[in-house]
Amino acid sequence: MPSSATENSRDAASAAPGDQDPGSRSALAAYGMLIYAAVRVLTLAVAAFLLHHGRFRAMHWSLAHLIVSWDSGRFLYIAAHGYAYVPGYRHPESILASYPGYPLVIDTIAWVPGIGPARAGFAVTIAAGLAAAWGLARLGMVLTGDRRLSLVMVAVWSVAPASFVLSMAYSEALFCALAIWSLVALVERRWLAAAVLTIGAGLARSSTGVALVAAFAVAALPVVIAALRARQPAAMWWRPAVALLLSPLGVAAFWAYSAVRLRQFGGFTWLEKNGQDSFVWGRGVFLAVKDALFGNPSAVHVMTLFVIAAAVVLTICTLTEKFPWCVHVYTLVIVVIALGVGPLYLGSKPRFLLPAFLLSVPVARLLAPLPAWLLGLVIGVLGAASVWFSLFLMTVGAPP
Repeated sequence: MPSSATENSRDAASAAPGDQDPGSRSALAAYGMLIYAAVRVLTLAVAAFLLHHGRFRAMHWSLAHLIVSWDSGRFLYIAAHGYAYVPGYRHPESILASYPGYPLVIDTIAWVPGIGPARAGFAVTIAAGLAAAWGLARLGMVLTGDRRLSLVMVAVWSVAPASFVLSMAYSEALFCALAIWSLVALVERRWLAAAVLTIGAGLARSSTGVALVAAFAVAALPVVIAALRARQPAAMWWRPAVALLLSPLGVAAFWAYSAVRLRQFGGFTWLEKNGQDSFVWGRGVFLAVKDALFGNPSAVHVMTLFVIAAAVVLTICTLTEKFPWCVHVYTLVIVVIALGVGPLYLGSKPRFLLPAFLLSVPVARLLAPLPAWLLGLVIGVLGAASVWFSLFLMTVGAPP
């Protein structure tokens, strides 16, 4: 008999029979990308407005400057110069903390006359975001069989706290696109395609790429073991077996490069620890909660803790969904990593949670019954609030 994991995968893959029609899939993809594009245009317009009003005027930034600010500079530098040490930088080895996948994609199109790294970075971000929206609509349809719910999931994810980085030269949009489509391939049992996408995701963000590797193990290992126990021919199980072996290569490749570059076996671990961004079992969140309860917390700490608390609640709600185990494992590992690293960068945790895109499911279930005009209004307000939150973080020196 097939394992429960196998049954879950098959059930999920056949949950939306109407979506098997190519025309239906194309319409779903078009609507998902259209919703995402509308949200991105709205958030850019809100950002352009806010930059000239109130406390944000003190930043003296244009919208173009904002798009390539903060961590964007590192990615653009790597795209132009590789991992060459930045002259005069206090910690020159910290350039290795920015992963290679996103700069590599930028470099592939930055050579076109008139584009350059900055425009190329923005183009890659927007294209990857659209691909992620398409994939999330597809994944939502496969998991729930509900077209409206799937599209609302895209809208909710597009306006998540710190989602403005999906309009900046950051690697989140690329990682999310690769991760979403990898999960789609896993659920649909397209093993080799999932492996290739997981390798790419590992190069885009090695720290969170391990979540996909874990999901891969949960999805593929039971299939291989069951086939071997049943003594099935190799043709029945070689694809999941090979894909399982290939899936960690993206993460492992950058870890190996870091070890060689820093001349120590645990180079990547040392790099994260030296930057106070290693896994510390949530010590940073604990200290922030302690300060909020017994100290004099800043407004940014209080707002960020509300986002973290909401993420925890949504994670618990998501675990009650009847999704394949690989999807649950991916979401849980992303949330644990996002909340567990530190002790610094509390303000970055909403951004670290963006790849946990399935946290949008419980919110989407609440919003989906609303009439279209009211749903659009709610999404618009949430999108504007998300932009304000991101800019507020920047004004206090805690970039998203």
